[in-house]
Amino acid sequence: MVRALDDRQREATEDVERILAAALRVLQRVSPDAPRVSDIVAEAGVSNKAFYRYFAGKDDLMLAVMERGAAMVVSYLEHQMAKESTPKGKITRWISGALAQVADPELIGMSRALVVQMSDSDKRRLGEEEILAAMRELLVEPIRQLGSSDAQRDADAVFVCTVGTMRRYVNSTDQPGRKDINHLVGFCLRGLGLPEATS
Repeated sequence: MVRALDDRQREATEDVERILAAALRVLQRVSPDAPRVSDIVAEAGVSNKAFYRYFAGKDDLMLAVMERGAAMVVSYLEHQMAKESTPKGKITRWISGALAQVADPELIGMSRALVVQMSDSDKRRLGEEEILAAMRELLVEPIRQLGSSDAQRDADAVFVCTVGTMRRYVNSTDQPGRKDINHLVGFCLRGLGLPEATS
């Protein structure tokens, strides 16, 4: 019986992974139009019944896709920050790592498609805020270690500057170069009362 449960669990996980991957492919293909559930189901090679077993509808699926993408970005940022021993180094890595998401042509294509869909409903916008909070939280501790009297607000300021810059590139045909990234890093470090990073 335990083995049968394990098999069903594995099958469910595989179905969800197939649906999420298919949703991203369809999103990129049809953007800026909204993807249809029927197209995603066909792309994933699953039934409608299987789709609705895991997702209440398209909004839930878009949130799940965004959540998965954000978790991957958070994991990447944690990995980058772990390479540094100083708070300043960690903050620099966070900003550079966040902007790397819009400097890569494939990643920016996915981001553009998602941003268009996420701005379509209040529910999705609320979900986006919740999901991005995990990225913001990574900044709080290194900023506190700098001696900030209000690390949360300072982290919010760095986060808003960085995500605002990311959105600007998502909505344009440009991509940030090394000078653009260094400029934002320097701007944020000066705002935190630090000299710019040398790179």
